[in-house]
Amino acid sequence: MNILLLKVTLMPSVIALVTLAIRKWGNKVGGLIGSMPWVAGPILLFFILEQGTAFGIHSIQGSMTGILALISFCLSYATFSRKLSWLPTILLSYGLYTATAVFFNYLQLNLLLSYAIVITTVLLALYFFPKPTGHLISTRRLPFDIPIRMIIATLFVLAITGLARMLGPDWSGILTPFPIMTTVLAIFSHTLQGSNATIATLRGLVMGLLGFTTFLFLQAFLLSQFSIALSFGIAFIVNVLINLVASRVW
Repeated sequence: MNILLLKVTLMPSVIALVTLAIRKWGNKVGGLIGSMPWVAGPILLFFILEQGTAFGIHSIQGSMTGILALISFCLSYATFSRKLSWLPTILLSYGLYTATAVFFNYLQLNLLLSYAIVITTVLLALYFFPKPTGHLISTRRLPFDIPIRMIIATLFVLAITGLARMLGPDWSGILTPFPIMTTVLAIFSHTLQGSNATIATLRGLVMGLLGFTTFLFLQAFLLSQFSIALSFGIAFIVNVLINLVASRVW
């Protein structure tokens, strides 16, 4: 299998499909779809193919820390986007993302406790998440915006997986849920549709973290017992079911 070819074809396809989903079904549904493990799943797969199954399983603990940092990113970007343009908003959000990741990595919590904290944090974030005010601005589109999104996301994935051996499983895991797709969706929705669209998209993403977190959590147990395809397939179905329930509740 040519792993590099997989990296440069899979990620652009995912970004394009999620962008089209947002255009068809709206920001909230698009955010929920975007929260699925389209990025983290392939990154975990690349870790396993390049570094081994043990490395991939070990990285999942770090992924829980990364998800907490991702929640911090989404909440801060949604909040700051009301008053600031995309550049200061993204810089502040990345700053809070990094601080959250460093803090929880320092605590070195076990997997079960980390999972419980992430689920609780998602529920709290949904409760306190900013609400859109007024109407969404009609969608504007930049020329060739989908190819631009595809290139940015692919470069992120190549960088993270390329640094995996140097970073080790802990920080590789933390970077697995790095807001690659989230950054692309947030900046483009903020720039083209305004803060309300960004808030709706990011709230959908946070809602989807209930299933996304469970997907990664299950890999810590499934990968040691089953093949990669079966492990991912079982967890993906669970992820979809949780997202369906979450979309009904919130």
